[in-house]
Amino acid sequence: MQQEKPVPQVFIKHKEVQSIQEFAMMLEKMAQKLKQEGKFTFVQGTEQVEVAPNEQVKVDYKYEVKGEKHQFEIEIEWSPTLAAPSKMSIE
Repeated sequence: MQQEKPVPQVFIKHKEVQSIQEFAMMLEKMAQKLKQEGKFTFVQGTEQVEVAPNEQVKVDYKYEVKGEKHQFEIEIEWSPTLAAPSKMSIE
């Protein structure tokens, strides 16, 4: 008997054009909230979505170039049974 996978629930999906300064400020605010409160909240109109990760998170970084298009993704994943990941640094 195969165990059924849970169906993903998408709470927020948003795309917008930002200046690099606006994007950096958004990342800084997320980082500050995570450091101080362990969570941050996306607000769009009257809708609010709280993101509260565990102490250990798995982070996937991906940088891809297709012709003239560059794409950089940061994905954060967590669960109660997450093991400590290998480390990468920024210089």
